[in-house]
Amino acid sequence: MLQSKIDKAIETLQKYEKLALKYSPSGFHVAFSGGKDSQVIYELCQMAGVKFNAYFYKTSVDPMEVLRFIRSNYPDVTWLYPEKTMFQLILKKKMLPLRNRRYCCEVIKERRGLNELVVIGIRKEESARRAKRKEFTSDCKLGCDKPLLSIILDWTTSEVFEFLKMRNIPVCPLYKIMDRIGCIGCPMNSKGQRSEFRMYPLHRRAYINTIEKLRTLYGKYLEFDSAEDAFNWWCSGVSKTIYLANKKQLEIQF
Repeated sequence: MLQSKIDKAIETLQKYEKLALKYSPSGFHVAFSGGKDSQVIYELCQMAGVKFNAYFYKTSVDPMEVLRFIRSNYPDVTWLYPEKTMFQLILKKKMLPLRNRRYCCEVIKERRGLNELVVIGIRKEESARRAKRKEFTSDCKLGCDKPLLSIILDWTTSEVFEFLKMRNIPVCPLYKIMDRIGCIGCPMNSKGQRSEFRMYPLHRRAYINTIEKLRTLYGKYLEFDSAEDAFNWWCSGVSKTIYLANKKQLEIQF
């Protein structure tokens, strides 16, 4: 089963290489995060013998373990740096990123690889929205083409790890304690958001300090008792209305 998926991914890459070269003489633009899925697509590109360059989009809230892992194991990956740090971006947008308003991904990641054929490692298993994706899609960003090729769309998590083990490819050490690795405090990781901030207290403090600036400079989040209270809501996974109502109910009880 896995071998047939490997063969299909390789065939897909070879099929689309001509199109990739039409967009760029460098070939495919491989979006590389240092996570397990990006490791798989990187390895598949090498196995397929296609022309490609891999890029890591640094966000300023990347776990240090991931940065070290990429530097040590993937020295040929090109690092792309953001114009603004996450905290500068939050101040510019005058709001925290939310599950339904992840402007951070749009600004820091999705504007990369314009007018190139980008290979990405998303999988249907990850969410209901991704389950509807097609292997090849084309979008328009800032007036530019943004074609996307998802070569492991039908792979399961166990198949991803099986492939990496089969190819003797080490994964980031964070996988020993985390199911997913990515930006510290990502609102899409509501289940692990609090534990991440316990692991990275300096990032926790930086987010709280940024919320304090939003309160002071722009009058945002003043419905909360403090910047830390607003931070606790942000990590709660519930709406602002529900959080404040529950808090008020607790105050009445006590």
